[in-house]
Amino acid sequence: MNRKNDSDLLLDRVEFKIIAANEHLNNLREIQSRNPDARGLDSALKWEMEIDCFLVQLLGTLDCLLMLINSKLELGIESERVDLATIQSALNARTKNISLLTDMHQASAYDGWLWVLKEFRNLTMQRPSKDAQYFLFGVTSRSTRDYQNENTGSSDEFVNKNIIRYFQQSLKQVTDLVNSIRVKEPLLM
Repeated sequence: MNRKNDSDLLLDRVEFKIIAANEHLNNLREIQSRNPDARGLDSALKWEMEIDCFLVQLLGTLDCLLMLINSKLELGIESERVDLATIQSALNARTKNISLLTDMHQASAYDGWLWVLKEFRNLTMQRPSKDAQYFLFGVTSRSTRDYQNENTGSSDEFVNKNIIRYFQQSLKQVTDLVNSIRVKEPLLM
């Protein structure tokens, strides 16, 4: 997306959230570069805070997009009821751009990239991100540690680099999804 001027950015909450997620990803990169294995309580706390903020902003992007669709297409759904299923139902009922959210539905399906991202967020609400990553992506701390000790460094550094790569990919996927939906419906631009 093209960066708008700051006052427009405050009004376009969808783009604002993408930029905010990117800022938190940059903060994670900075923390990782200063302390690759996030040793120490202070580094670990900063790491976890930035992960939480990244996930809130990134997934909030899609919530804001659904709110924008509700508003711009005048679907009349109460804000507390706005979600993917409700918006799709309203689009179907009004035969307005029924295929608008097809890509979001596919990404949200079981094991789709958006489903996995939401599961990761849900797991980090209950446990540290490293434990969530081990659990969700089938990486055991022992096998990761063995791999790293044989190769280049600590298992924490290995996990941190992988999570940054995963978040970069997730940010791109969300951005691409938002752009594809906005292109399908000019009122969302």
